[in-house]
Amino acid sequence: MDFARFFAGLDLDDPVPELERWLAEMAPWTFFLAQGDELAGYAYSELYGDLGYVRHVVVAAEARGRGVGRALMRELADRFRAAGATRWELNVKRDNQRAIALYESCGMRALYATNVLRIDWTALPRLPGSARPLVAQWVEPAHDRDVERAFRLPDGKVARLRSLEGMHLAQLVERGAVVAFARFNPAFPGCFPFHVQSPELSRPMLEFLRPRSRPEDAWIQLVIEDDDATTAKLIEAGARMYLEIVHMGGAIPSAL
Repeated sequence: MDFARFFAGLDLDDPVPELERWLAEMAPWTFFLAQGDELAGYAYSELYGDLGYVRHVVVAAEARGRGVGRALMRELADRFRAAGATRWELNVKRDNQRAIALYESCGMRALYATNVLRIDWTALPRLPGSARPLVAQWVEPAHDRDVERAFRLPDGKVARLRSLEGMHLAQLVERGAVVAFARFNPAFPGCFPFHVQSPELSRPMLEFLRPRSRPEDAWIQLVIEDDDATTAKLIEAGARMYLEIVHMGGAIPSAL
């Protein structure tokens, strides 16, 4: 399968999505670029109203230096504009200077840092607790707009996350206000996104999710966006840094 071959170019230890999941969730948002008789790269993206979100841009090792990355970004920009999007965003590894330079040449700039951490379930007691009057619950469609407003998520993002097979959407509510939100995938296992309005909310959220985890999984991965305080508290409790990412974005240019 061509996607599986290119997926390795992301240089992650994440498992390749199973074929059924790829066909249902990713294929409708994915395109491949050919040079001659060979596939040279692919891109995977999502659309949320006026925001185009670039998930993957991968160039085959043998095709690097031939303008494939820029051609993929040009096609993405054309597709986003045709769908009514005016801005785009993506995540890129902090040490991938070649990719960062490409995205900057496409009008993007760094917006904030994202840290990907892995923490053992046994470390939860070392996290700060909270005496706040919190209610932990699963997110229902009626809650979606409140979650999106609380964490400045694009319209329709929570519904999109809910549509993905095997996901659990959780929230913490304090006096009627959403103060934490996580999308948990036990099969990975991990949370993306993992949003808390203050670091001490990490422990009650993780304790709520713990019963849905698989017994054989000793750790959980958390994607912490633009939140250095929560990252620091998790690391103090024993979390390990897995990836450091730069979140980039900007207006979609009229031409590339």
